[in-house]
Amino acid sequence: METKDRSRREYLERPLGGLILRNSMPAILSMLVISLYQIVDGIFLGRRLGPEAMASVNLLYPILALYIGLAVMIGMGGNARIGVLLGAGDRYNAGRTLSLILCLGVGLGVGGSLVTIPLLPLVPPLLGAGGDLAAFATDYLAALLPFFTPLILSFILEQATRNDGRPGLASGVIISTTLLNIVLDYLFIFPLDMGIMGAAVATGIANACATLVFLGRFAMKTMRDARAPGARGGVASEGLVLHRPGGGIGVLGRIAYNGSSELMNEMAGGVTTYLYNRTILAMLGPIALASFTMVQYLLIFGLMILMGLGIGAQPIIGYNHGAGNTARVAGTLTRLLVAGFALGVVLFVLLQTQSEAMARLFFPGHPELLPLTAEISRLVSISMLLMPFGVVGSIFFTSLQKAGHSMLVAAARGFAFTVIGIVTLPRLLGPTGIWLTPVFAEGLTAVCAALLLVRWRQRARAGLSGARCFAQGGE
Repeated sequence: METKDRSRREYLERPLGGLILRNSMPAILSMLVISLYQIVDGIFLGRRLGPEAMASVNLLYPILALYIGLAVMIGMGGNARIGVLLGAGDRYNAGRTLSLILCLGVGLGVGGSLVTIPLLPLVPPLLGAGGDLAAFATDYLAALLPFFTPLILSFILEQATRNDGRPGLASGVIISTTLLNIVLDYLFIFPLDMGIMGAAVATGIANACATLVFLGRFAMKTMRDARAPGARGGVASEGLVLHRPGGGIGVLGRIAYNGSSELMNEMAGGVTTYLYNRTILAMLGPIALASFTMVQYLLIFGLMILMGLGIGAQPIIGYNHGAGNTARVAGTLTRLLVAGFALGVVLFVLLQTQSEAMARLFFPGHPELLPLTAEISRLVSISMLLMPFGVVGSIFFTSLQKAGHSMLVAAARGFAFTVIGIVTLPRLLGPTGIWLTPVFAEGLTAVCAALLLVRWRQRARAGLSGARCFAQGGE
C-alpha cells in the first residue's frame, strides 16, 4: 500500500516535465530500437540487393497485416482480461486466460502458415508486383512462414510479462532480441549471402529467442508455484502462472471484443498500404516505391517517439483525471503537444535537407533515385508538422477513457482521410498527389483532433470554474 501511495503522490504532485520524461523514456527506447531495426534492415537490403528488395518488404505488409491484426487482437484483448483478473485477485482464471490465448496464438501461427503456403504464387499478382519485385516478395514470405508462431507468441508473452509486473524485463528482452536481429541481418545478408531470405530468417530467429525466454520464465514460475507450500486448489501463490486453458465461448468473445479496435487499426493500415503500393507501382514503378519506403522509415521513427511519449504520459493523465486535477491533465497535454511539435520540426528539417544523403546510404549506385527521393521528402515531410495533433489526441482521449473520441481520431488518421486522399489526389495532381496524401490526411486529422481538444479544454475550464464557485459557496 505504501508503494502504491508513493506512486500516487508522484503522479499527482511531482513536476510534470520530469515526470513525463521519466515515464516515457523506457517506452521511447523500446520503440526506437524497433524502428532502428527497420531502418537498418532497409539499409542492408538496399545496399546489398538493391531498391526492389527493400520495397518488397513494404509490399507484403497488406498480407501480413491480417495476421498481425489477429495476433494483436488476441494479445491485447486477452491481456486486458488478464490485467482485470489480476487486479481482482483472481490469479487462477488469469492463468487460464494466458494459456488460452497462447493456444490461440499457436493455432493462428500454424494455421496461417499452412493456409499461406499454397497461396504463395498468387501473392505478388494480387499486390500488383511482377519481375524482381515479385521474386523478392515471394522469397521473403516463404522464409518467414515457419516463424509465424513465435512471431505471434512473442507479442502475447511480452504483454503478459508486463501484466505480471515486469515491464523492465519485457522491454529488456525485446531490445536485446531486436539487437540480435540486426546482427543476424548483417551476418545472413552479407557474409553468408542468403539474400532477402536471410532478412526473414533473422527476424524469425530473433522472435523465437524472445518467445523462448518469456515462455521459459512462465514455465519455471509455474513449476515453482506448483511445488510451493500453501498453494491450494491450483491457485497461484503470487503473480501470473500457467493453468489449464479455459473460459469457454464467453471469454473468447470478450477477448475478441477487447482487441477488436487493434485488429481494425492493423487492417486499416494494410488497406492503406495496399492502396499506396498499387498506385505507386501503376504510376511510377518499383523504384518509386523504394524511395517512398525509405521516407516512410523516418515517418515511422517519429511516430514511435510520439507513441512512446503518449504511453509514458497515460498513467499521469489517468491518475490526475481520476483525482480531479484538471489543471495537471491540461498541463500534461500541453507538454505533449509542444514536445511532439518540436520533434516534428526536427524531422521536417532533416527530410528537407538530408534526403539525398539518406538515399545514398540506402541505395548506393542508384543516382536515378536521388531527385525522386528529394521530391517525395520535400512534400511528405510537411506531414511531420501535423502528425503530433492526431497521435497525441488519440492517446490523450484513450487515457481519459473517452473511447469514442479516441477511435474517431485514430480512424480518421489511419484510414478515412488516407483512403480519400490516395483515391482522389493522384487523379487530380498526378504523382504529386501521392506524396501529398500523408499531408492531406494528417492535416484534416489535426483539425478534427484540435476541435475535440479545444472542446475538452473549454468544458474542463467550465467544470473547474464551477468547482471553485461551489467551494466558495456559490451556485
